[in-house]
Amino acid sequence: MQIIIIVVLFLVMYLFMVRPQQKRQKQHREMLSQLESGQHVTTLGGIKAKVRSVDDNVVVLVLNDKGEELAIEKQAIKQIDPS
Repeated sequence: MQIIIIVVLFLVMYLFMVRPQQKRQKQHREMLSQLESGQHVTTLGGIKAKVRSVDDNVVVLVLNDKGEELAIEKQAIKQIDPS
C-alpha cells in the first residue's frame, strides 16, 4: 500500500512540475531557432534591443540609434518582441 502512495506521489510530481518545465524549455529552444536579424528582443536582464546578427551561440544586439552593439549568449534572449 505504501509503495502505491509513493508511486502516485512521483507521478503527480512529474505531471505538475517536471513536464511543464520541459514544455517551457522546448518552446524557448524553438523561439531561439527562429531568431533572425532585424527582430526586436528582450534579454533576461531586461535589455530591449534589435538583433544585428545571429550565430550558433552568440547574438549581436544594437542597443540604440548610435549603433552601440552588445554580444550576448543566445540563451540570454527571453522573448521576441512584436515590432
